[in-house]
Amino acid sequence: MISASLALIIMSLITLYIYREKVTQAQADAAQAQADTISAIRTAAEILVFEHYVDYQEGKPIVRHGFTIPWGEGPASALRPTVAQLEKMNVGIEGISDVGSYKSLTRGGYDITINRTPAGCEMSPSGVDCNITGLVCTDRPVAEMNSLPGEIDSFGIGKMLMRIGGNAGASVLGGTGEIIGTGASWTAANPIAGAPAGIVCARFGFGVAEYWNFLRVRDSRDPQFMNNVTLKGGLHVRSTANVGDSCTTEGMALWGQINGNPTWLQCQGGQYLPGNGMHYASEGAACTSDASIGLSAASVALVCSKGKWVSQARSGLQSAAYYSHGSTVPTPACRAGLTPSAVVAAVSASNIIGGNNPGNNTGSFQASISGSWQVTVRGSDGSTAGNNAMALIMTYCNP
Repeated sequence: MISASLALIIMSLITLYIYREKVTQAQADAAQAQADTISAIRTAAEILVFEHYVDYQEGKPIVRHGFTIPWGEGPASALRPTVAQLEKMNVGIEGISDVGSYKSLTRGGYDITINRTPAGCEMSPSGVDCNITGLVCTDRPVAEMNSLPGEIDSFGIGKMLMRIGGNAGASVLGGTGEIIGTGASWTAANPIAGAPAGIVCARFGFGVAEYWNFLRVRDSRDPQFMNNVTLKGGLHVRSTANVGDSCTTEGMALWGQINGNPTWLQCQGGQYLPGNGMHYASEGAACTSDASIGLSAASVALVCSKGKWVSQARSGLQSAAYYSHGSTVPTPACRAGLTPSAVVAAVSASNIIGGNNPGNNTGSFQASISGSWQVTVRGSDGSTAGNNAMALIMTYCNP
């Protein structure tokens, strides 16, 4: 009887131990599952910050996937987004509940806080001095369902911190209420009202991830690459300028337009000029280097002459064509200051001069043009040439 009773007691103790181990394991599994949810929300919030870092620095609404979070510090604003808002922005937490799953957290949700640090950084140009960081926290202490105020579930908190890793932190009993990172490697202000103990958080942001020296999406900093850059795809230059716009960075190249045609512009001597070296100006405008070549808005060639851009559309050679006897040569339209003129450059005949030839057998041909721009073609004997005798007339606009 004594042996049987002793065996029963031992079996009962073993059963109790196994039961407690199973309960403990179940609680550990539940705490770790809760930690995975916190980590997923943290990742989603970090994606949002990574992609909209400049917007957060400049204090602008956050727009993603057709959904907008207004700028502000209040609940459901850019600095205090909700889980539901992150889900609408398609950052990878589709289907995640905004209510917790572990013990007391089933009665609450999550608090997402995004900060611009250090204080006053928003006063810098476009907030470029701001480091964007944040916390995803439980909105109430981790505790048993019917715990008294001030009681926390240290076991569950420990499992969550271990699961989340180095970016995890919590407020502890007997502390100042601040969030203390794993291994006391970092601290942050407790975002929950009253700064209670038992709050579990996961931090995020570039200052957290220590990626500040790496480029990010929509980065406003100059990467200052020190060697060639190769692109497999196209290059989209969003900034534009106009010819003559002022600039400060010598050699800076931007996309622009000239006469409606796209072209590269380069900062030269404090203003944007065409990168192809061509001068673009208006006829009559001042110029500095005589004999320089340019183009007008109508793509007419210009030459710098005596300090002014001179159009070549109505100067110099205007035409070269053949005319028969009695034809009138069109007078070229010359610009102000130039006079139309014409010269006989050559005379030709399609008929062979010689015996048995029914054409103009008058020896050589001579041609002239009158003041009324009429052409005369005659043989050497003074007789009028036939229509097959032609004079090459070249017209000019000359000073």
